[in-house]
Amino acid sequence: MEWQPDEQGLQQVLHLLKDSQSPNTATQRAVQEKLEQLNQFPDFNNYLIFVLTRLKTEDEPTRSLSGLILKNNVKVHYQNFPPAVAHFIKQECLNNIGDPSPLIRATIGESQHIFLSLMCCLKHKVGLGDIAKKYIN
Repeated sequence: MEWQPDEQGLQQVLHLLKDSQSPNTATQRAVQEKLEQLNQFPDFNNYLIFVLTRLKTEDEPTRSLSGLILKNNVKVHYQNFPPAVAHFIKQECLNNIGDPSPLIRATIGESQHIFLSLMCCLKHKVGLGDIAKKYIN
């Protein structure tokens, strides 16, 4: 069964994304703290990709911001993503690379590039480690 967001969680993420666009320093600080808390939950990344790829009624800056936060999360936390989260992100990026909005297409492309690069790098690190073990032992 395909992942679906909890409506209350989705509204919370949308509110956070809107708040993050505020010029107010205190609001920005509060958003940053909340993002750090939410990053403890891998499911948060599903919400971000959902906003980016499925909420076509949201304004483009909010959708794009969701993708940029996701891109940064992938860079920092990808190795901790459960396989189902990684798969959902990959599928959503692939399925939506042709979004009608140039801004959203670019954001999806950046996220997909980082995601695929990390997938390859992590696989090669494991492969190189295995090769090194054979030569050391």
